[in-house]
Amino acid sequence: MKRILFFVSIFLFSLSGFSQTYLISTGGTVTSCSGDFFDSGNSGAAYGNNENFTMTIHAPSAPNTHIKMIWNNFDVEPGDTLYVYDGSSVAAPLIGAYNNNNVPPSFTQATVYNVSGDLTFKFKSNASVTAGGWWGGFLCGQPCQSVVAILDTATCSPRPNDSNYIDICIGDPIVFSALGTGAAFPQNDALYHQDPSTTTYTWDFGDGSTAVGQTVSHTYTMVRGYDVMLTVADTRGCQNANAIGLRVRISANPYGIIHPLADICSSLDTTYVTLGYNASSIITIVPITSIQSSSQRFDSTMFIPDGPSCPPGCYNTEVNFNVFNPGATITSANDILSVVVSIEHTFAGDLGFRLICPNGQSVVLDGNDHSGGSFLGNADDINDNFSYPCDAAYNTPGVPWIYGWSSLYPQQGSMNNLDAGASPIPATDTINHTNYLTPDQSFSNLIGCPLNGTWNIEICDNWGSDNGYIFMWQLNLDPSLLPQGWTYDVPIEDVLWSGSFFDIINDSTIRIVPDSGGSFQYTVTVVDAFGCTYDTTLTLEVVETPSVDLGNDTILCGNGIIYNLDAGPGDHYLWSTSSLNETIPVTSTGYYSVTVENYNASSVLTCADADTIYVKMLALPSVDLGPDICSNIPITLDAGNIGFNYMWNTGATDTNQTLYVAQSGTYSVSVAEEYGFNCESISDINVTILPVPDISIGRDSTICRHHTININVTDTYGYLTDFDYTYFWYPFAKTDPYLTLSWLDPGTYPIIVEVTGCPADVVRDTMLLTVEPCDLVIPNIITPNGDGKNEKFYIPNVEYYPNSTMVIYNRWGRKVFESTNYQGDWDGENCADGVYFWVFTINYGDRGNGTEYKQQNGTITVLR
Repeated sequence: MKRILFFVSIFLFSLSGFSQTYLISTGGTVTSCSGDFFDSGNSGAAYGNNENFTMTIHAPSAPNTHIKMIWNNFDVEPGDTLYVYDGSSVAAPLIGAYNNNNVPPSFTQATVYNVSGDLTFKFKSNASVTAGGWWGGFLCGQPCQSVVAILDTATCSPRPNDSNYIDICIGDPIVFSALGTGAAFPQNDALYHQDPSTTTYTWDFGDGSTAVGQTVSHTYTMVRGYDVMLTVADTRGCQNANAIGLRVRISANPYGIIHPLADICSSLDTTYVTLGYNASSIITIVPITSIQSSSQRFDSTMFIPDGPSCPPGCYNTEVNFNVFNPGATITSANDILSVVVSIEHTFAGDLGFRLICPNGQSVVLDGNDHSGGSFLGNADDINDNFSYPCDAAYNTPGVPWIYGWSSLYPQQGSMNNLDAGASPIPATDTINHTNYLTPDQSFSNLIGCPLNGTWNIEICDNWGSDNGYIFMWQLNLDPSLLPQGWTYDVPIEDVLWSGSFFDIINDSTIRIVPDSGGSFQYTVTVVDAFGCTYDTTLTLEVVETPSVDLGNDTILCGNGIIYNLDAGPGDHYLWSTSSLNETIPVTSTGYYSVTVENYNASSVLTCADADTIYVKMLALPSVDLGPDICSNIPITLDAGNIGFNYMWNTGATDTNQTLYVAQSGTYSVSVAEEYGFNCESISDINVTILPVPDISIGRDSTICRHHTININVTDTYGYLTDFDYTYFWYPFAKTDPYLTLSWLDPGTYPIIVEVTGCPADVVRDTMLLTVEPCDLVIPNIITPNGDGKNEKFYIPNVEYYPNSTMVIYNRWGRKVFESTNYQGDWDGENCADGVYFWVFTINYGDRGNGTEYKQQNGTITVLR
């Protein structure tokens, strides 16, 4: 397929028709004022590899002596090149070398310096890839000096940016201006004079509007992008071959729905003003965007009931295009890529589909053939309720499948041929573009249809008895039909707020907390990326909230005092006394409350404040729990002041006038006629409870003088462990609850303890302690001969020295006996008679600094 280049030009040359065809491969010189100029492949094929052809085109006679070539199609691989020379041979100056990396302008013409007026074309291709080639139409004209379309940016308003875009707000006028001197006429006065006063400037604004003039103004009314074209024709009708490359992008007011602000109360209420894309925002922003898509979709579920039972039987769903160039039409069946539906329906043969374009032309996609039982998708035939065939509520949708018609993608056949086959009819794969349906009529029937406008698909069910649902349909046109590069959006750059009593939560939310009433206005201004500013103002009515303060709770110590309460300004008052006045007098004890109300203009909103005060006349009690006390029995404390309220420090439940005290501690009481008004009296007392114990320090005892004895005081009632008593031991002057004695000299000791609770409560107990010397007398001979006398090495009193160690050695120093708790039980064992050496380590027990040992040694004679 030839690559098509679209040019917008105004031709002032008279053409007699491009009837003669010339191929560059013919070579030589062509003398003619009209014709079609092709590559070697002509209009239907590509050129070949390794081509090297040259052709010259010559004008036959004056005054139209110069050739002008108008390019219609151009597709030359970058490895191949078409050279154009300004003269009769390749020796003439080179005008340009063109391929797909450098396509020619809309036309090429012999220059004013070219006396011959001829154009020479040389084409060279390499040995690899070829392409479609070119098609140009040529004609003869008078010699032209160069004309260049150039924007006069100094007088354009606004000026284009560095990318040659003008970004502007909708409704704002744009002043376009063309340069009329200098570079606009680079060959001026070479053959004739060029002047802006004799030059025609034609502007095409890209929205179907045009204007003539060196400086013009235009206002765009639709958000989208526009290519602006300028055609400059001098006094001879010579035109520019270049495009100015100017593009205009339009922004618009992004405000959508603006919800009014509800009245609020000052100081009590907080309201938020939100600006965002969410519909719940107070100010809804509708994104300004220009999305140019060659596909449009109907995306709502629609019930298609049984046609004969539910007139009208035909159902239309629409899509709308507005993105194509004004006046653009369908020029080929291939401009329509596909028509796709998402549908479930029983008995496909009952349905007919027709595509209708904006001017009413149509094609039948599938005719009603009234045959075939194949389903479309997983139709829910079981739950269809034909008692109510026209009511969607009684007919459950099935699962839709995708079906598409196309004349470009691989097809499985027409629906009328498939509806008697497999059920469901196989779906179309719109991802890999396979399994499409063949339309009953060719899409060429739509040639001439406007691209922009409303397209609809008509679905007719004219045969019983079935139903189904369509969930979506989409029309897909060739994307190459779109103006290129015109999808853009206009983001919000900044949001500005003005008003009173607000703080900014973030760039799209403010919080308003008015502290006074009135009518307040809040203006929000958005600035978009195009520099367009749009603002809107909301009014907030704030009702002044009354401020009621009756003061702190008050105690009046006495009677006959009048206390005045004032509620402050307001629209309405209601006291607990039923008074409707602003002030009331108080003469008795009680709670007094008031509610003050203010209203908005419609009396719908009530702003209220209330306060309560307690006024009391109280007596001040006199409380004295007396001096601190020590007792051997529980006592009762009395706070006096019969009929008052009491709070003891023993806990919240102790609220009686008297308190039973059974244990020592500090006790306090607060007495008041009523608490909370600083009319309480407090008294405290220290109480010590020490019962009289029944004590004992034990029976009389005897100990060795090296022994330690611990004497403890015991109590029959267990008081000594629960109460604090004082102790005194005679004759040792000790004050501990116990007495420890050791290493007393032998003798008899009377021991007395006094235990004191309260000062008058003293009890005593006495014991007699006898201390024996318990000396050790170690013998030097034993006679273990069985007569029962002196049989063992017994040491008198050894039992009072437990854990003493005895080691016995023979005369050669060998140990024959050892005991770590010697009890005087060695009888010589099997040792021979004789003298033995002993070492006795005596354990005197713990004297407070650890166990004390003393070692003695000697000999013992064994004699049987």
